[in-house]
Amino acid sequence: MKEWLLQLPDVVEAPHSFGGTEYQVNGRQFMHNHGPRYLDIHLSREDQERVLREGKAERHRFTPARAGWVTFHIRSDGDVETAKELITLAYNDARKITAFRKQRPSP
Repeated sequence: MKEWLLQLPDVVEAPHSFGGTEYQVNGRQFMHNHGPRYLDIHLSREDQERVLREGKAERHRFTPARAGWVTFHIRSDGDVETAKELITLAYNDARKITAFRKQRPSP
């Protein structure tokens, strides 16, 4: 999973403040992990609501009401594709946000 993440354009890894590793695009965190099978992923509010409704992820264990964050457990090899789908949503959203911020004029 790490190799796949790091091949995405502009992705870097950094230590996460609560342990584990976080992944950022253009300085914005879009996910972090606590070990190889426990992923916390930041989605848009709309994507968060949809994936929770579809049962593809769980509410974040420490901040269940916080907009965007979901938790995904990789329990089997079959879960890897769903993890990649969720991570791709988060990555694309983070890229969109950072691109918009770069385009805004400074005050």
